[in-house]
Amino acid sequence: MVTKVGIVERLGESGVLLPALIDAGLMANDRLKIRLTLLQEASAQAAAPGRPAAAMEREMRSVGLADPALAAIVSGARRIDEETIFAPGAATLVAGVAEDLQAMLRPIEVAEASDAAALKARVTATLAALPAFAGDRIGRREVADLASARRGDRDTLHLLVMDLHKALNAVAAATAVETIDGARVHGLDESDRARVRAFMAGLNRTAGLAFGHPGLAATAGRVGARLTIQNDIGTTDAHVIVIHVDGLDVTTTYTDVHRVRAKFFMTLFAGQGVAFSPLAENQDNGLAGGDVFYLLQGVYRARDEEDLDRHLGFLGSRLVFLIDWNKARKALQAFVAKDDAIDLLVNAAEREDGHRGFLELGGADLVFEAVRRAAAGRIPYGVPLGTALGDGECIAFLRTVLHLASEGLRDGRSTRFIRDEIQADLSQRLDTAESELLVVVLRHLGLIRTLAGAIETTFEPGGLASLGERQSLARRAKQIEGKGDRLTVAAREIFARVRDADDLLSVIDQVENATDCFDEAAFLISLAPEESGADAFGAPLGELAAVARHCAAELARAVEAALQIPKGARADAAFTLQCVDAVLDAERDADASERAAIGALMSRPSPAGDARTLVLGIEIARRLEDATDRLAHAAMSLRNRVLQGLST
Repeated sequence: MVTKVGIVERLGESGVLLPALIDAGLMANDRLKIRLTLLQEASAQAAAPGRPAAAMEREMRSVGLADPALAAIVSGARRIDEETIFAPGAATLVAGVAEDLQAMLRPIEVAEASDAAALKARVTATLAALPAFAGDRIGRREVADLASARRGDRDTLHLLVMDLHKALNAVAAATAVETIDGARVHGLDESDRARVRAFMAGLNRTAGLAFGHPGLAATAGRVGARLTIQNDIGTTDAHVIVIHVDGLDVTTTYTDVHRVRAKFFMTLFAGQGVAFSPLAENQDNGLAGGDVFYLLQGVYRARDEEDLDRHLGFLGSRLVFLIDWNKARKALQAFVAKDDAIDLLVNAAEREDGHRGFLELGGADLVFEAVRRAAAGRIPYGVPLGTALGDGECIAFLRTVLHLASEGLRDGRSTRFIRDEIQADLSQRLDTAESELLVVVLRHLGLIRTLAGAIETTFEPGGLASLGERQSLARRAKQIEGKGDRLTVAAREIFARVRDADDLLSVIDQVENATDCFDEAAFLISLAPEESGADAFGAPLGELAAVARHCAAELARAVEAALQIPKGARADAAFTLQCVDAVLDAERDADASERAAIGALMSRPSPAGDARTLVLGIEIARRLEDATDRLAHAAMSLRNRVLQGLST
């Protein structure tokens, strides 16, 4: 019984059947895609018989391809010669193509669509040229030609199916008997309507993040025993999503020309309980330059209707993040590695910022403009942003760019204001780099103070610590030296973001050199013999070790005070300079202590003054004094940086 009187009167007698014809056409579209996929999988299986055969039984059953003759078309495929394979059931499979094409064409003709005549001519020409695959023999090149999605050369079955599908969707949208929250639908019961509302609630919640880009129009209808919701994402022919709801089960079929975006689509559902099929590459692997698109299916089994609606809403809310995704990825890759660019897009989707705002404001050019305006003179010409900021800081900046662009456009801010916000963020990151660097240097000096203090305690009043304790000291020193190396690397990465800061690079290098000196001193101390001759080290070297520890402590105080200078405390600048003077005084004391230690070692009577003890003691003294020299050089470089800042 026809209940939608208005639409019946507008369409006329033949139009009464249009919803059912549309349903049949959509089912035929699903079958044709599976037919092409089966041919390609059979070709691939014959080319690589050792690989596991693709299991397509569930997909075949879902579209009504349950003919037993097709059961072994993939698993039974084998190569006959270089260009020919045998695939059991191939002739039966291709025999159904004509019926499916006509089923797709019929509603387009009934609706008197403007492109109906042209599509009918293409259907006729395609069927006339369609290979029969007699004896289930398949030409691999024939399969590649049928599945080609490249436009411009010649028409193909794949192109025809895509264009029929597009025209069919247009007919469905134009002739839908009702609209539910923006979705054009027909033939739904109350349960179906509830599911569509749930899906559209999610889609509409994030649709604004497309910022005017077309591609989120949805249609829905009951196809067979299932509710079918379809969305043509963006404007790319092969970029579509079809959602089947059967009871509490949701099956999502997704096709894309970009493998990396198809993988991103799966990432959007991490932790959601969706079971995805392997990503199927639809191409002829034996032919170079073959056209490719990717197909995957995800199945979600809901616990109840509330959970079903939650999943449909979440699914609808993710679609906007697929529009122009590849363009955004390439724009971000101008500044970071491919994997980092993808992670940025995943994060933007999770935070529901998306990337369309970023593209609306210029994409990569938006970032380049910020660099030109905010970093002139700070980042040398030709130096990549990732190098100048450091990889981690660059990623954090781009994450902020994506957020500010989306939030600004969503809130109606002017593009000038949004650009200024982005430039201010970049400028702040560059301005705070010096403080970040000094924090790392301070951590490094903390390690030095720990090591210097441990060396000092080794020289007991009555002589040296035990051999076991000294060997433990050497191992600990090596660990501290390794941590110091990592801090040096981190400091140098931050240094790349600081303008006119050669003095700070000297601070980094000299602190690293001082660590090496203390490490070498600890190693030499571990070599001292256990016998009484080692007691000669205690008094002569103990005072020098104490001076070296004091020198490191004063430099740490100087750096800590320097960290407060950007906050406007000029008293901290004065205190920094006082601590620098204390470091220099300690270095002079170390010179005197070194000479005193060497003199004491030389004056020792044998056996305490034997050559081994003497040489070892002198080398230890030199390493400790050299460490204070390095710390003094670092202090002078810090002094120069502070004075430079006070003069600007």
